Amino acid sequence: MHAMQVMSALAQATRLEVFRLLVDMLPNGMASGDLATATATSPNTMSAHLAILTRAGLVDSNKVGRTVIYRAETSTVEELSEFLVLACARGRKTRD
Repeated sequence: MHAMQVMSALAQATRLEVFRLLVDMLPNGMASGDLATATATSPNTMSAHLAILTRAGLVDSNKVGRTVIYRAETSTVEELSEFLVLACARGRKTRD
């Protein structure tokens, strides 16, 4: 698991907001232009944010005509959550 990459991607406020928006829009997703408008971000900056989220496995995309639709990949966050829960459980056991 690439926990550091996922946490780093979500540590930036706009990317976290984009991920939350995409989760709320499941299963439909949103176009990058709509995400840029919703977050008051320039299209170029949004493209960079979406590239980081995609590399971290948090977002997937598919082309519909001339539009690219982005969707949240919730399994990545579920895996991160499981990783963190197990790490905390190990830490508690070593203190007991």
